[in-house]
Amino acid sequence: MLNFHSCITALSLAVAILGLEACKLHEPRDPSPAGVQAATLIWRIDLDSPDGPGQMLEAITPVFWEGHQTWRVTHYPLDPSTSTVNDFDLYDVDADSLRPVRNVMQTSKFRLEIHFKNDVATLRQVTEDRISDEQIPLATSVMPEGPGERVFVASLPLQTGFVREYYILDRWSGQGTSRLKQVQLSVVGAKQITTATGSKDVFELEIRASDDSFRIVQYVRRQPPYYPFRVEYIRGSKRLISEVALMILGQGGR
Repeated sequence: MLNFHSCITALSLAVAILGLEACKLHEPRDPSPAGVQAATLIWRIDLDSPDGPGQMLEAITPVFWEGHQTWRVTHYPLDPSTSTVNDFDLYDVDADSLRPVRNVMQTSKFRLEIHFKNDVATLRQVTEDRISDEQIPLATSVMPEGPGERVFVASLPLQTGFVREYYILDRWSGQGTSRLKQVQLSVVGAKQITTATGSKDVFELEIRASDDSFRIVQYVRRQPPYYPFRVEYIRGSKRLISEVALMILGQGGR
């Protein structure tokens, strides 16, 4: 039979173990490439648009580019014949470290290219009127955003209470080093949502910039790969809600 001292010792040990387990949710654990899979997603974007939602195809594919085994996430118009230019948003992410390699975005109004090295990122934006170049020192490592965010989120050990803080290079705000934004990703909880394709069991997660310049709410699969069924993107007065109409999962690319 346990004496009083033994019970107190056992209780203290149990509390310590529980505390360590809780802390693990907040540790900045390295992303795991094992959580990423090839996939095709068809999106209905801007659901609240008065003209009705648009359609977009998202492809997550393993490729080899300039010495990097990467995950390439590309956004295309679902029907490219509706555009007179080759519209796309492409993001390459290193398949091992999940760090950004490059981003190329082309629209009818501009072309944007970002190339990432260990200590610097180069950004070039070309419009009809001008060419703008930036050299952005990377005093800290950055993680992918935009389309590349898809594979980064999928690489994380998501569960209710999980929190991760990291830096990104913001394509849409700032100049030079002011583009480096600290963000916090947190899993708010598990829930069920209703989508155009039926009821889904999801994790609700929030990605928020520390300067409140943007906020993203994602409702992702509750098992790997953690790809989203719905995304709400808020930046200033802009609010864009998009939903997956079809998700086809492939196999790992390694």
